[in-house]
Amino acid sequence: MACTFQSVDHPGDTPASAVYSRALARPIGACLVPVMLGAAAAALQGQPVWGYLIWGLPSALVGATLWTQFRLMRTPVELHLRSGQAAIQSLHEVMHGQSPTWHALHHVRAGRWDVELSVGWRTYSFRPAEWPQYDQLRDAAQKAFRSPQGAAQQSTPSPSRS
Repeated sequence: MACTFQSVDHPGDTPASAVYSRALARPIGACLVPVMLGAAAAALQGQPVWGYLIWGLPSALVGATLWTQFRLMRTPVELHLRSGQAAIQSLHEVMHGQSPTWHALHHVRAGRWDVELSVGWRTYSFRPAEWPQYDQLRDAAQKAFRSPQGAAQQSTPSPSRS
């Protein structure tokens, strides 16, 4: 039986273009501020500002776009759990309707303030402020981690020599 949990950042039915444009707003601001400050300082000193427009503006936009894409690909918004396995989907994967990729669940450390899951080669941390069903997530993660171990210990045949 698989359980699915969604973070507060989950897009739901919001169009991908709206999610992307909202995510792009802050990086554009952060990347354009240095360009604008440099252009303003150059203008106040009577120097040409064309360099800032020709090189600075496009560079800032490319940097903001790459930053946003990286964030969308690294922000987990959906957690799927089943016995011994977990699938964590990023905002990018959910926006584009990709199906979850399941990986072995190696370790679960559940506490009051966060749940850490070792899934595949990565460790993820889930906090109550970001995951509305935190208590259910914590219980489901512990159950998913414990259930295959007990079954594996009981049903694993011992090797025989022929």
